[in-house]
Amino acid sequence: MTHPRLYRGLSAEDRRRDRRERFLAAAVALFGTDGYAATSVSAVCREAGLSSRQFYEEFSDREDLLRAVYDVTEDGAMRAVEAAVRDAMESTDRLEVVLDAGIGAFIDHFAADTRLTRICFVEVVGVSRTFEDHRARRRRGWADLLGGVATGGVQRGLLDAETDPLLWVGFIGAVNSVIVAQAESDDLSAADALRVLRTLLQSGVFG
Repeated sequence: MTHPRLYRGLSAEDRRRDRRERFLAAAVALFGTDGYAATSVSAVCREAGLSSRQFYEEFSDREDLLRAVYDVTEDGAMRAVEAAVRDAMESTDRLEVVLDAGIGAFIDHFAADTRLTRICFVEVVGVSRTFEDHRARRRRGWADLLGGVATGGVQRGLLDAETDPLLWVGFIGAVNSVIVAQAESDDLSAADALRVLRTLLQSGVFG
């Protein structure tokens, strides 16, 4: 049996994973503060403490790195919302509790690092036609997830009927606006965002 060669106690796979994580962290630090357009590949490499050769072993270009940060963050948010809603549905028959659990998980995910809010809701907008298509696919993924949650709510008697898929599209757009407004304001809190999004769901999507 052969064993992977180790360098400083790490296998090649572990070293590559570490490099990728360092580039992602550098992207969050720079895209989330200076902005995507103002950040070069060389700046990312300096922040990560790695070379441009190593960068291009992991990413095809700067946009590929931005997409990776965006996807990792969105995937985490989706997992958090899905888990929070599932747990709430198993413990309560009150719709408002389930809504607050899901919305709260989403808000908390981005509130943990406001740089991610800037990246995922501001910096990714209008980067390229390809990226806009990617964002549209991600929004459809959110619509599918939320539609599935609504179906689960109907099955558990929390909702009376299935929801219009187009309403989810409109709600997702509203979520983006509310999250950005709350993150950019000193006067708005996470509780304000939760209140508004709950109202939009109850009166708009489920109304």
